[in-house]
Amino acid sequence: MLRELARRVRNLTTRSDARLMDVIIPDLRALRQSVQRLSDAQQSVFDRAARMERDASQIRVALGMNDRERHEIAALDTRLNFERADQHVQSVIRRAELVLDPFPHIVVDRMWPNEIYQLLIRAIPPEPFFPEKDPIKQNIRIPMDFAPVFADRVWTFVDRVSRECVVPNVIRKFREPLEEHCNAIFGVGFGDRARKLPQSVSGGRLMLRRPGYHLDPHRDPKRAWLTCLMYLAKPGDSEAWGTQIFRVTGDQEAPYTQTYYPAQSGGQVELVKLVPFVPNTALIFLNSGGAHGADIPATAPADLERYSFQFYIGPGTEDLDAFLRGLPPERQARWVSKGEVGRAGTM
Repeated sequence: MLRELARRVRNLTTRSDARLMDVIIPDLRALRQSVQRLSDAQQSVFDRAARMERDASQIRVALGMNDRERHEIAALDTRLNFERADQHVQSVIRRAELVLDPFPHIVVDRMWPNEIYQLLIRAIPPEPFFPEKDPIKQNIRIPMDFAPVFADRVWTFVDRVSRECVVPNVIRKFREPLEEHCNAIFGVGFGDRARKLPQSVSGGRLMLRRPGYHLDPHRDPKRAWLTCLMYLAKPGDSEAWGTQIFRVTGDQEAPYTQTYYPAQSGGQVELVKLVPFVPNTALIFLNSGGAHGADIPATAPADLERYSFQFYIGPGTEDLDAFLRGLPPERQARWVSKGEVGRAGTM
């Protein structure tokens, strides 16, 4: 194409500049488009090659770990005792103090039996299993798509305990503030019906955070009524990189369903306390008001790694969507995406 373009330019040198540009400009545009397509295709090849190399690395690591951990894997049926975990979770959530200021929350000490907590720490997958896109903020979905057998077994167990043990006990613990929250966001009369929707777990993820990580004061997506954040601190980890709890002056209900940042809507945020990053501690809170955030300054030790496990509790998507369609229009208007705020007839 370049040779043909040069030939046409030579043939047109005796013509007017306007005529010359009329011919050259379309060819240049076509050339740019061809170059862009080639660049996109090349990048796609590079991306596929990187994914294949990452997949191969994960397989190599998993096979090696499966061989080394085969005796520990064989003992997991005994060590991962569901009945014991259920009794323990029920007991520690029941004993935790429900704090209402600046929003309803509990801090649960010894969230897991000690032996199971040690298994959780051991079951954190190695580096190749965390996405590479953002080295400061990395997440692995739980249940995992692929992992060493030991890690997969342990985190599958955690997922089951979360769904079958944590959810019902947390719902009971937050019964009164959850009732007030549902009345506030759905309206009296609809709040009771909303609370009867089946509650499920969503957004389960194992999170790795490093120096330079910052999360502004926010509330989680509106569909998440409660958030469970479990710290996976290792021996020697600093307690400083916990979760910040904020009070919001001039607060309001989030007018859309995505993550809500009160300061962007004129709210004044005030740091109330820091829930320290203590081993085997869980912070569980109602997503009703105020805000929470986190910060690991870039000046923190370069090798610092903060691990935690988080999931949301709330109605399933289909159940909630069906319920929302029965709300008055003015209530429906507050359950749209951020880009749809102010538009009529969106539901």
